[in-house]
Amino acid sequence: MGVRDNEINRLIKYAQGLNTSVKFKQKKEDGDADAGWSIDGSEITVYITPKTPKIYIVLCLIHEIAHNLEFIHSNNRELDEKLDEALDPDASQKRHRKKLYDWEVKSSLWWETIFKETDCQFDINKLYAEREFDLYQYEKYYETGKYPTSKEKKQKWKEIKSKYRK
Repeated sequence: MGVRDNEINRLIKYAQGLNTSVKFKQKKEDGDADAGWSIDGSEITVYITPKTPKIYIVLCLIHEIAHNLEFIHSNNRELDEKLDEALDPDASQKRHRKKLYDWEVKSSLWWETIFKETDCQFDINKLYAEREFDLYQYEKYYETGKYPTSKEKKQKWKEIKSKYRK
């Protein structure tokens, strides 16, 4: 078993220790989400294809586990009705988008803790770059009501990668 396989296994066990199951499902379309977290903290689903890089699976798990830690530590495992409302696919008002963005920012503060506690072996700058890129996308959605285009994402990723290169 390789390093990434071990990291994935440790992250799954970490999630299970938080009373959260982890499922992997086949991703159907390119525009589909890469992962999801159930608002009650019971489940994380990662959508993959045979070509999904293992490092990306690791980063998705860290992202979703972070939501669970935020749910546990800030909400004491209590359902946040306003967040639930903001996560509704039909909710697109700016106040909903702000709630979602704030949730992503608060959850992202747990990424480094998860990285350290599960003994991830990749360069932490990769984690920082991915977190900055994620937050960029949510901020763009909050501000405009639309996620960045492929062209915008490609440009931003290039900028972020150069910032975190050694």
